[in-house]
Amino acid sequence: MPATERIEAALRAAGERLLKGAPIRSDGSLTVASLAAEAGISRASAYRCPQAVNDFRTSVAAQGATGSSSTTLRQEVLALKAAERNLRRQHAREVRELRTSIDVLAQHVQYLTLENQRLTEANDQRNGVTRIDRVARQPRNGREPTAQGAAGPDGAGGE
Repeated sequence: MPATERIEAALRAAGERLLKGAPIRSDGSLTVASLAAEAGISRASAYRCPQAVNDFRTSVAAQGATGSSSTTLRQEVLALKAAERNLRRQHAREVRELRTSIDVLAQHVQYLTLENQRLTEANDQRNGVTRIDRVARQPRNGREPTAQGAAGPDGAGGE
């Protein structure tokens, strides 16, 4: 088989694979450059068989593939990037809302702690209860307690 016939046969087989969307050696785009790459030949060699190239172009036009599969992939990538941007915006909004909720809840905890302390003191005064942990400690030797000599939670001094 002469070289031109082998090139033409390779181009036709490559064209069929590209049109089916099953490329082996190329990126799958429906272009003459991809056709040549899929056939394993140079673009210059592909143009030595103009009938095979024209048949490929006609098949592409008949198939209605105005863009290549790489164009379709680019569109898909753009759509995925837009979806990612939307998800990032949504995530940032949720984080802001949660931080605001944390601040509000911290204020509620602070208010409730102070209210609990006030009510406990009011209850103690009403019942005449003196809590040991709130009684001022009198120093044993008449001096003011120091940080080291101050009574700890168990009442024992550090002197």
